[in-house]
Amino acid sequence: MQTIKGLFFDVGGTIFDWKNTARQRIEELADTAGRGIDSESFAVDWRDEMFKIHTQVRHGNLPYINADSMLLQALDHLTARYPLLGEIDRAVLVTSTWHNMRAFTGAAEAINRLRSRYLVVVLTILSWEAIVRSSKYAGVQWDGILSCEFLGYYKPSIQAYLKATSLLGLRPGEAMMVATHEGDLAAAQNAGMRTAHVVVPVEDNVGEGFTVPAETTFDIVAGDFDELCTRLQV
Repeated sequence: MQTIKGLFFDVGGTIFDWKNTARQRIEELADTAGRGIDSESFAVDWRDEMFKIHTQVRHGNLPYINADSMLLQALDHLTARYPLLGEIDRAVLVTSTWHNMRAFTGAAEAINRLRSRYLVVVLTILSWEAIVRSSKYAGVQWDGILSCEFLGYYKPSIQAYLKATSLLGLRPGEAMMVATHEGDLAAAQNAGMRTAHVVVPVEDNVGEGFTVPAETTFDIVAGDFDELCTRLQV
């Protein structure tokens, strides 16, 4: 790994536990309203609906908007399925959830270790504000945060990875994408980046728009953040 100079981290589902944050927040709102809700199904449906919108934005079928707007539109689409959403401020639900995500155990410490040797930045489809605020909330420190909302392309478009690496002054082969989502890593490979797959405590599959060709392998497969650091020699 001596040629690697920069690590680009996916964060939603890799560093930040968006699912349990969303579950807790909707349960709190449901309790306040005296209503019941299947918080697991809601969290999954919310993110799935957001990715459907993301795919339409990425292909130019919808205006280019940031992920917060996608998440808000997704809630509008889910109101019939979850009537509680018609009784609350949906914009507040977006920010109180996605701008206040908790980090997985060991994630913040791993990022600090990795920063001692590498440039370590975020490359995310989530909004810049969401990751700045969630990072501060969870005590995660980065060398930089890149949101696709500023790149003009959303992952998994190859251009998103190429533009991100060029902004850091790196060739794709000098950069490594780190994620728990295999589709994200497969797309980064297609852009010429090295890849590291890290296993996190909460299963988080991304289907819409992200594909994994058969027999795809990654440069590093780590069972947790500590093993990731060890494999990257920090």
